Amino acid sequence: MKRLIPLFTLVAIVAFACTKPEPESFQFRITVVNEEGIPIQNASVHATAPVINALPDFKGFTGVDGVFRIDNEDVLNYGLPAVLQVTAEKGSNPPVVFGCGYLKLVRDSVAELTVVLLPYTPGGAGC
Repeated sequence: MKRLIPLFTLVAIVAFACTKPEPESFQFRITVVNEEGIPIQNASVHATAPVINALPDFKGFTGVDGVFRIDNEDVLNYGLPAVLQVTAEKGSNPPVVFGCGYLKLVRDSVAELTVVLLPYTPGGAGC
């Protein structure tokens, strides 16, 4: 009996020590509007870190309400802290309207960014 107690204690310590911590959640939502604040449907959105070979790379389109969605999810998740450069445009090359902004992801909260699309002017677009 005296040998079983240390054995059970050792098994319990090993079992609890092997559990992985829950991954952190960095959530964000992007909305695209025009100058009057009206949501823009079908705007092309690209959210990535402004560095070469960036890991976060989100691409897609906005819905009727102007919210950027991937796989019908309007609140997107990324597993690491990051600052995303977000660009949105509508129209072909060159775009008719263009907008951009930066979004800092914050742990355990939903970071939100509203991108305002303005008429595109050559040489004037950029963040």
